[in-house]
Formats: sequence, structure tokens, C-alpha cells
Amino acid sequence: MEIWQALLQRANYSFNHNLWAQAEEYYHQAIECLEEKWRDDIENVALLQAWVGAFHHLAILYEEQSKPRIAFRYLQIPHQRMTEISQHPAYSDEFQFIALRFLKSTLTPLLEFSKKHPACDSCLASLQKIAVEVAARQPILH
Repeated sequence: MEIWQALLQRANYSFNHNLWAQAEEYYHQAIECLEEKWRDDIENVALLQAWVGAFHHLAILYEEQSKPRIAFRYLQIPHQRMTEISQHPAYSDEFQFIALRFLKSTLTPLLEFSKKHPACDSCLASLQKIAVEVAARQPILH
């Protein structure tokens, strides 16, 4: 088992037992470990998926603690990263395609979050505009 996987298991265990500070620390350590491995293997889909998941878990953790601004930030980070990867020529077309598919999975939590926690009209309009753009960019398979 990889170190980042063990850290995520510990983080999830801590989260499930309401050990917020401990869970937070393990999630952050897992993210650091994932980012370090990612530098050596920038197109590893498993690392990408785990990285996005760790950020989403942190967002849930902060939301559970009634810290919606911090939670929202932890939803924004992976969404911004997927946007960058999907458009950056340093990545292969295949990996850009994967990042484009992940955009949908990073946008949905942002939209759901904005339904539970009031967002300013311009922020909400921006998210909805992004949702339309992401949907338009999703490839159609025949």
C-alpha cells in the first residue's frame, strides 16, 4: 500500500470518528504525498483521482465544522487544477481529456455547495456559466 493510501485511510477513519483535527492533518499529509508523487508521474490518473478526492473530503470536513468559506475553497482548488490541465499543452491529449471529464466531477460539488450555502449572485451566475461551458466541452461518443 502506498503511503498516500494509508494516510487517506487514517484520515477517513478519523473523520468517521469526528476527530476533525486529526482527519484534517492526515488529508493534508496525503495531499502533499500525492503532489510529490505526481511530480514524477504527472499523467497518473489514480493520483489525480485521489488528489481530487482528498480535497473534496477536506471540503466536507470543513463544512461539517460550519466553516463554509474554507470548505468552498477546497472545492475550488481541484476544479481550477482540472481546468488548467484540460487546457495545458504540456499534457497529452488523452490526459487533457481525462481532466475534462474530471471537470464535471469537480463542478457538481461546487454547484451543490452553492445551493446549501448562499453565494453572491455573480458567483452563482459564474458557476452556472462554467457548468454550461463544461457540458459543451464534454465529448460526445457515437
